[in-house]
Amino acid sequence: MEDLSFTTVRGRLIAHLLHLAKTIGCETSAGVEFPLTENNEELASRLGTVRELISRNLGRLHNEGLVNIRKRSVAVCNLKALQAEVDRAK
Repeated sequence: MEDLSFTTVRGRLIAHLLHLAKTIGCETSAGVEFPLTENNEELASRLGTVRELISRNLGRLHNEGLVNIRKRSVAVCNLKALQAEVDRAK
C-alpha cells in the first residue's frame, strides 16, 4: 500500500517492469526480455491507476529507449537506467 501512495505511476510501473525482468526475464541481444501477460487495464488495476496513464508511461519509456514493447513482449534495453529511475524516486 505504501508503494501506491508515495510513488508516481511511472515509478510503480518501472518497479513492476524491473521485477518482471529480474524474475522471469531472459537475456537477449535486445536486452532482458519477458512476456507481459497483463493488458494495460490489468496493469493499471495492479498499480492503482488508470489504463490511460499506463499507456502514456509505457509510450514514454519506449520513446526514451528504456524499453521496447512488441505485442505482449517487453525488452528492457538498459536495466541499470531503469533501476536508476526507481532509485531517484526514493
